[in-house]
Amino acid sequence: MVKIIMHGCNGAMGQVITKLAAEDKDAEITAGIDRVDNRENPYPVFESVEACDVPVDVVIDFSNAAAVDGLLDYCVNRQLPVVLCTTGLSEAQLEKVEKAAEQTAVLKSANMSMGINLLMKLLKDAAKVLAP
Repeated sequence: MVKIIMHGCNGAMGQVITKLAAEDKDAEITAGIDRVDNRENPYPVFESVEACDVPVDVVIDFSNAAAVDGLLDYCVNRQLPVVLCTTGLSEAQLEKVEKAAEQTAVLKSANMSMGINLLMKLLKDAAKVLAP
């Protein structure tokens, strides 16, 4: 089973992913990250990714551009794959994404409208490679 941090868990897309993961026997969101604590979630929610001490296999990010730099540092330092779906990144941030991708797996998508089902398939495929 793929253990996931849902970065931006209390936003609209974070809640969609939370519901989809709950229906998938091969995926489990084991922690969430969000500065806004306005929802009930079936997993612990941390205000910052640095505060999260839950072991996971991958991060799914649907947060905001201001949170991406810290997330990329966290993922690179832990060699943690990230599915980066936040839009509105600056040119400097896009360069940072490229550099991070040289050190850990990064799947960046600016548009997930087609893709929640694709995202879940990618997670299943990643689980075969990443999780023993």
